[in-house]
Amino acid sequence: MLPRFGIANGDLVRLWNKRGQILTGAVVTDGIKKGVVCVHEGAWPDLENGLCKNGSANVLTADIPSSQLANACAGNSALVYIEKIYGQCAEVNGV
Repeated sequence: MLPRFGIANGDLVRLWNKRGQILTGAVVTDGIKKGVVCVHEGAWPDLENGLCKNGSANVLTADIPSSQLANACAGNSALVYIEKIYGQCAEVNGV
């Protein structure tokens, strides 16, 4: 559990910054450094009123390619805020 935020395994959380906001499930582990959040990639964005219900990490990061030659994704990190979501949330669309 993350006492500071009242977040435990399986809780639904909202992550946000100036670029956007996402919903995702929490997995609390000693395997990640304190103060760090890891969001697994691969979710397709599903925005509803500016909130990505599928938890796409790309919503929180800058859209900057690695180079003009490769035009591939660059490794990203982003500062985010986190809060536990209470009650029901919007239905998530499967892909």
